[in-house]
Amino acid sequence: MGTVSERGLDGGGQPRKSDAWSSQVAHSDILHIKSVIQRLSAEDLNESRLPPAYWRKRLQEIMQSHQLSKSQFDEIDRLLATLKE
Repeated sequence: MGTVSERGLDGGGQPRKSDAWSSQVAHSDILHIKSVIQRLSAEDLNESRLPPAYWRKRLQEIMQSHQLSKSQFDEIDRLLATLKE
């Protein structure tokens, strides 16, 4: 299985936040998105006001805005793969 995310790339040309607060914010955001995706079926996600494209964009913004650990990138990769199904 290949990597879905563009690890370490900052597409917007903006510096990433790298302090402990930023890491905690990224962690909280990832957990929130994970909980939403796990609660809703693929059909529910597609029919909701916040479709998979919204959640993919949120995950991409986290990758571009924060300095992430390997485990955070791995979790984002899993979530992105789930949203592609």
